[in-house]
Amino acid sequence: MKLPIGRPWFGPRRFGFGVTPVTGQGWACVGLYVLAMAVTPTLMGRDLRGGEALGTLGVLLGCTVLLLVVTWLKMDRTKPLRWRWGED
Repeated sequence: MKLPIGRPWFGPRRFGFGVTPVTGQGWACVGLYVLAMAVTPTLMGRDLRGGEALGTLGVLLGCTVLLLVVTWLKMDRTKPLRWRWGED
């Protein structure tokens, strides 16, 4: 399945399974995600009882899904996902 064209933002990891950021745009996505994870509970309240907790969890889950979608769309598809030991 061919989707977005252009330089991939995420490439295969050298060791292990998965992808890692390889461009500034990829690192910016990960940085924004980390910032959202740190700031959202503070802005939405830390009370884990009642409706506020569901709103906070909804925002955090939405940010996670968004990062996964962007990663999937902008990963390097020329190299298959597999376990890597650092040789290639």
